[in-house]
Amino acid sequence: MIFIYNDFGGTHTTVLAAAYHLKKLDENREPTKHEILHSHNFNKLTSKDFGKLFFHGMDEEGNKVYTVGRGKSKILAPGIYNLIEMLHKENVLHEKIILSNTSPTVPFSMTIGGLLSRWLKIDFIGVPLLVFGSKQTYKNIIQVVHTTKITAKNSSAKLIMLDNNGIGR
Repeated sequence: MIFIYNDFGGTHTTVLAAAYHLKKLDENREPTKHEILHSHNFNKLTSKDFGKLFFHGMDEEGNKVYTVGRGKSKILAPGIYNLIEMLHKENVLHEKIILSNTSPTVPFSMTIGGLLSRWLKIDFIGVPLLVFGSKQTYKNIIQVVHTTKITAKNSSAKLIMLDNNGIGR
């Protein structure tokens, strides 16, 4: 099985979702600033990375975990979905794939922090806002990961796209 967490930038909530999914972050407590900032690709990607799949590791069941940033595109996630669907129909791809949107977990502080840090390069303001927002929404991110894993386990569908609306709002 392959899990793909996606959102606008692919460098904040998706990265944290992958870290929780892979048990690199402890679900039983708020993450520390150090843990957040040292999560693989956290606040490192730019617009040049939109649409690229980043591998984060294999979970305890041997499933692959990836992240991707969609940017402003409304068609990237449906395009990935349609490509995977075609590959399944053509018997080129046989793995179950779950696309899970982490955007509903993004608080205002992370939106502003990401804008300041990634776009305007004002890290001394943006990064603390990203850390604050990450701590603020960590339970929502964990909920997305749990929902994603449960849906994957309980569904017989070979391809699932979760919008996760209602989580974190």
